[in-house]
Amino acid sequence: MEQDIRFCVLDGRRIAYASLGEGPTLLFGGRWVTHLEEEWEDPYARAFFEDLARTSRVVRYDRLGAGLSDRDGVNGPTVDSEMRVLASVVDACGQDRVSLFACSCAGVPAARFASLAPERVEKLVFFGSYVSRADVPEATRRSLVDFVRTNWLLAAQMLAGLMLPKADGEAIEALSRYHRHSATADVAAAFLDLDLTADGREFLPHVETPTLVLHRRGDRTVPISHGREVARLLPNARFVAVDGDAHIPWMDDQRALRRALVGFLGDAAAPETNGDSPLSLRETEVLRLVATGMTNREIASSLVLSEHTVHRHVANVLRKLGHSSRAAAAASATRAGHI
Repeated sequence: MEQDIRFCVLDGRRIAYASLGEGPTLLFGGRWVTHLEEEWEDPYARAFFEDLARTSRVVRYDRLGAGLSDRDGVNGPTVDSEMRVLASVVDACGQDRVSLFACSCAGVPAARFASLAPERVEKLVFFGSYVSRADVPEATRRSLVDFVRTNWLLAAQMLAGLMLPKADGEAIEALSRYHRHSATADVAAAFLDLDLTADGREFLPHVETPTLVLHRRGDRTVPISHGREVARLLPNARFVAVDGDAHIPWMDDQRALRRALVGFLGDAAAPETNGDSPLSLRETEVLRLVATGMTNREIASSLVLSEHTVHRHVANVLRKLGHSSRAAAAASATRAGHI
């Protein structure tokens, strides 16, 4: 697969966005500082997005001031200005409704957008997110922002180590270099200042969109207590803690993360047919989870079905595909391109 990079315009400035795959749109909110082309060269990131693109149209973008987007004129970004950037990319996707995947600081603008335009958001996923960083003392916030602005080389390395606490020196240096290539020191500092002062506690309780809140248990950048707070404030949220300590979704063990995502993103009501596959879409969803190693009980929990119903779907899959084992059915369907 190859990503397709395009541009949309907000107030005369170009926002770079990349799309991959086909199907319902899964739009990733703007993270701290990114670069669409350089991120695509990371084999872990690429594998993560390509996996999601098997069933979705995956869209990512660079915030104004970073990456391939116009880099001039970043002065005092706000939650509302970041929400307008997000809204512009949503419009560029050309679909009435999208699902949003908000990593870390992208959570507050994404929630703001969902509260104001609920008809545009199908589902929400938060990963390593927070509603407020009021736990960071004001003096510490100022010190961090000034450190990024005045010594971007060391600050980028320090923050990379915080995001990947168990990574070796080569991986930390690669992430540090990626951040430095993605934005200037002034822009990175301006975004960090916003990300540490943004507060979504006023509008999160008004977001009715079905939401999955994912958080790694050992996350040091945003402790897991913040993820629990996000889930507690959202009226229609499910919280899932996953193992690991990386603040970046495509690092650490992917199995539990992928299971939760497939179960949540794939449970929308759908027609009974599935192209030229002998399986219905629900049977395809079940088999896709079977292929990840989930038990019937785990599948039932993910898809909000009874265990008996999952058992019936699995039995139908085995009958239709002519196999006696779950593993053989999953392997056969994968080779045929049905999952």
